[in-house]
Amino acid sequence: MVEHLIVFNAEASPEEVREMVRKAREVLLQIPGVCGLRYGEALSEGARYRYWLSILFEGPEVVSFYRDHPLHVEFADTVFRPMAKDRITTDYLVMTEIPCGN
Repeated sequence: MVEHLIVFNAEASPEEVREMVRKAREVLLQIPGVCGLRYGEALSEGARYRYWLSILFEGPEVVSFYRDHPLHVEFADTVFRPMAKDRITTDYLVMTEIPCGN
């Protein structure tokens, strides 16, 4: 599994960011090889990045397919990037996952 992690700040209200995430879920989960989406908001008001968005891929081969997929390109260019100009994006190979409580 690969985690496509984006930490970002938005030129939008928290409600607008949550609506963007709803649209991301609706659009990006249609892309073959995308198997999940997670989102969070910083607890600390002074955090360097206020939001994070994680797109989960079935494997490394999905990274370039996703990057060039028309649904991703359109969503990123028209919805996400205009709102989240201050961002860092990195793809991580998930090596270990330990469920809560273990």
